[in-house]
Amino acid sequence: MIRLYILLHLLFIGITHLYGQFNETIRTDRPGQSIGPFGVGKGFFQIQSGVDYLNYNNPKIRGKGALSNTVIRYGLTEPFEVSAMIEYKGENTDNGIDSQNTNGFSAVDLGMRYHIYTGNGLVPSVGFQIRWRIPQIGGDYEIDQWAPNFLFVTNQQLSDKLSFTTNCGASWNGNNATPQGNYTANLSYAITSNLGVYIENYGSLLQSDFDSFLDAGIAYLLNNKSSVRFIFRIW
Repeated sequence: MIRLYILLHLLFIGITHLYGQFNETIRTDRPGQSIGPFGVGKGFFQIQSGVDYLNYNNPKIRGKGALSNTVIRYGLTEPFEVSAMIEYKGENTDNGIDSQNTNGFSAVDLGMRYHIYTGNGLVPSVGFQIRWRIPQIGGDYEIDQWAPNFLFVTNQQLSDKLSFTTNCGASWNGNNATPQGNYTANLSYAITSNLGVYIENYGSLLQSDFDSFLDAGIAYLLNNKSSVRFIFRIW
């Protein structure tokens, strides 16, 4: 099965600066599925917004769609931030018997992230994030209950240009009590101070059903306060 997603992320940053363990440039959760262990910094406000273009082509289902995702992050302290995420999705799918159009808010989440430890070299930096998905929002993707999801995050600076990030956690779908395990492994390389590339493996485990995917992408830093990301998910 081959799935191609093209994700364009435009990220904007507030006017305050970062101190301590935080960079003078933005720290984003993109490109890729992986998030980093760091918060945005005390008093710092950041918006991340983008669109996924979806194409399904497998024996069970065919179709296409689009997903809009916006994350708002604010640092209450240097290591601690609160966040909100809004996701709107529209799809047209065909299972060989009939076709279906679905649309609506596929996620509205509230959460927080805490930077636990700052590593050095091969000793990883560590963070933790938890969010809760709000039920009864409306639309075709509405859920019945509050749905938590959490991630343990690590990041290692393997060299001046090469870094390795992992995420491992679980999520609930808001309709039953069965959790889904999730993971990512992201290897990123900085070609220049403004241009980087990455390759990433990510997947999920739901009971005995294991799915694994691969994506790759590039990121360009326009300035210290904004960047553009292009992501190609190819399996």
